[in-house]
Amino acid sequence: MNDGYKVIWFGKETVCYGELEETSNFSVVCENEDDDDVWCNGVDKFTGDMLTWENVVLYLQGFYPSDIVEITAV
Repeated sequence: MNDGYKVIWFGKETVCYGELEETSNFSVVCENEDDDDVWCNGVDKFTGDMLTWENVVLYLQGFYPSDIVEITAV
């Protein structure tokens, strides 16, 4: 897999992979593997026309108890 796009949020690094689109679902890998998940609810209501990896990480992190280390758009 390539290097990915790195987002630093509160000192934690999240590596993002894939083509980010309005209809993207996300495979989420967390520090605690018990929190790993597939997010299928979209993020467009939060990000609106500002669909960036930074906004995706900011939004999704609020739903996971451990830090997200990797996100892949699927």
